[in-house]
Amino acid sequence: MRRVIGIVVITVAAAAVARLLAARSAPVAASGNGHAADAERVEMLRERIGAARRRIRDEFDTVRGAD
Repeated sequence: MRRVIGIVVITVAAAAVARLLAARSAPVAASGNGHAADAERVEMLRERIGAARRRIRDEFDTVRGAD
């Protein structure tokens, strides 16, 4: 009985790992895949990320007291 339970546990774990690996998808390159909208979206996101970084940097400077 212990062997059966052990085999079942190992089988379930292997199935879970296989399912997780199968569900993973390769990341899609944002540039070079022929879609102009992707390039525009990437540029917009880069601008938003840059603005967020500047805001965070300003907040840190304010908290630290640096000007």
